[in-house]
Amino acid sequence: MKNTKENTDLNMGRAKNDRWKKILGIILNIALLLLIDGLLVYTFINEENRIYKGTIIKILLIVTGNILFLVLLFWGEKICSAIKNTTFLRIADVILLLVTPGIVFMLVQMVTWVSGYKNKAVSTFKGLVKMSLLMEQPYLRLNLIIYAIFFIILIILFRKINIASSALCYLFIILAMVNYYVMEFRGEPFQLLDIVGMGTAAEVVGEYSFKIKLMLGIPLIYALVFGEFVLKFQKLELGKKSRKNTAARFGVLAVIVITLCFTIRPILQKLDAVTLWQINRIYKEQGYISSLVKEIRYFYIEQPEGYSVGKTVELAQEIEDGENIVSETDKSESEESVDNTAADTSETVTPKNIILIMNESLTDFENVGEIKSNVEILPYIRSLNKNVKHGQLHVPTFGAGTARSEYEALTGNSMSFLPSGSVPYQLYVRDPEYGLADILKSQGYYTIAMHPNKAHNWNRASVYPCMGFDEFISLENWGEEHRELLRNYVSDKATFEKIISLYEEKDADEKLFTFCVTMQNHGGYTVEDRAGFEPTVKLGYDTEYPLAETYLSLARESDSAFKELLEYFEKVDEPTMIVMFGDHWPKIEEEFMAKLLGGNRQSLGLVESQQSYTTPYVIWTNYPSETVEEDFSANYLGSYMLQLAGLEMPGYNQFLMNLKEQLPIIGVGAVCDKDGNWYANDALPDDYKKLMTDYNILEYNNQFEKKDVIESLFTIGN
Repeated sequence: MKNTKENTDLNMGRAKNDRWKKILGIILNIALLLLIDGLLVYTFINEENRIYKGTIIKILLIVTGNILFLVLLFWGEKICSAIKNTTFLRIADVILLLVTPGIVFMLVQMVTWVSGYKNKAVSTFKGLVKMSLLMEQPYLRLNLIIYAIFFIILIILFRKINIASSALCYLFIILAMVNYYVMEFRGEPFQLLDIVGMGTAAEVVGEYSFKIKLMLGIPLIYALVFGEFVLKFQKLELGKKSRKNTAARFGVLAVIVITLCFTIRPILQKLDAVTLWQINRIYKEQGYISSLVKEIRYFYIEQPEGYSVGKTVELAQEIEDGENIVSETDKSESEESVDNTAADTSETVTPKNIILIMNESLTDFENVGEIKSNVEILPYIRSLNKNVKHGQLHVPTFGAGTARSEYEALTGNSMSFLPSGSVPYQLYVRDPEYGLADILKSQGYYTIAMHPNKAHNWNRASVYPCMGFDEFISLENWGEEHRELLRNYVSDKATFEKIISLYEEKDADEKLFTFCVTMQNHGGYTVEDRAGFEPTVKLGYDTEYPLAETYLSLARESDSAFKELLEYFEKVDEPTMIVMFGDHWPKIEEEFMAKLLGGNRQSLGLVESQQSYTTPYVIWTNYPSETVEEDFSANYLGSYMLQLAGLEMPGYNQFLMNLKEQLPIIGVGAVCDKDGNWYANDALPDDYKKLMTDYNILEYNNQFEKKDVIESLFTIGN
């Protein structure tokens, strides 16, 4: 009797727990459905707001999906019980098991097609389904195999097929949504290497608006329907629950994981490499998941063709002998140039203060195309015509990825030889990290890095000491002064006042190098993000562009603040060089940018798209210097500053200055020579291919060589 009572109590306890689990599950599912529906309604009211045939069809599909989901949630178990143990259900279980990877693949591809640039082919639901499935057979098979592998792993992990099926669906839909929102926030797709930047991304994610368009709502709602359907109707299990079963499953899982770890690299090397330029198009046409898996290969930095320590030493000797770079046809011209350079160097003024400013999202859209605005955007910067070098700087990133442009400017290394989407600050920086700060420090400059935001952003707190900065001033130790906010960020005006205060606090005989990363113009630019800031720039287009108006107004504030900074140092007796450049374009309305570019950025060709990787740069001195207008890429900026300042340069920087004469622009997926001719990286003439290979070899030794770094190439005094 006692055992019977205990068993009864135990069963009642289990039933109670099951009931609470069921209630909790219903609450969570309803909350998720309401979240998606709420965002759909919010987006429709605020953005689309038009009713036509296509819109009605989308709404009907979403409403139908809601009804199906609620029916499955509340009555799915009863329906399943009614057909329990029937032949139909057993056959359906097997069919459902086999088709699950394919269904998840289709749902993920539907989300992927909605992400990014607009395409008329996916403007209707029928077109969306068609384009999601319209894929070349080899890519289709590869994607299905990858989904099947993940499905098998989840089955082994969870034992119950319904849980594994639901988990497969939700996990990959979430991954597809990551790509969607990354595209929305920065205009560039998610790449696997972005994972290491998630910490910094999480810091700013709240500054953007999460919206769900109707077309996106369809695969999301039906992903919920499918997930709930398999939970209720899929009854297959991988054996009975027992300790022996668990041990066997996890043993097999361990074997699979270990096998994949040892075989993934050679397998990936046999597959076609994914092209990282316009990667979002590759996600659509070749499959999101297979393309992501292929990106794993970019976590490995391969030695460049022909690399060896001996080859690096050989190149170092050529640089020292002045033989590197110059071709036979250019020798006479180069020798004349060297003579002129020597003559100019004798009159070069070496600045006592060097200020380098990387201005967040600063872009000269007026250089791209005509802007219909009530005022000029960068009137002061565009008016500078005395003691100034200026032009367009080609940067390696768009819409975000600030630290990539920063890395090129400070080290001289090019992102062209590193995986697209990677952030060296978080993956590759070593101690010491040779570059501009180290070179200036070795020549007597006190080196300060400053950034009016959190020190750990892009791992700067760890990176800057390795680079040779004596001090790092971040928001945490900024002080109470010079904290004026524009929206939610320290303004450029306040930041530049901080630069002035650092100059005023230094000793009279001290040489100072200040590197500053601003924050004022950081995205988002929505009305909600303005925090009381009223745009002064008004655009005169038929369509309203509130994001563009906010951004352009902020850029105009930067221009004004820069004017005040230069006006202060005009009166300073100590020779001072001030350099400012933008890190990347802002992420604003695609339609506005398309008007300037002459077409949607995602649809532009390799050469035409390069303009969207340009930002303005200014190199100004408060002493007489030649005024020059030229365009070049960010990897040359630090070396160019050293050359203009008449300072000693290591061999690597000398190499870069020689390379700049031949290939002034190393762009994204392409290079431009001194005559203005563009070449795709995989179609370089032999001469240029050799130059880029030499550059790659030197950069590899600098950044990745484990034992025999030729330090004398990269630093002064070794």
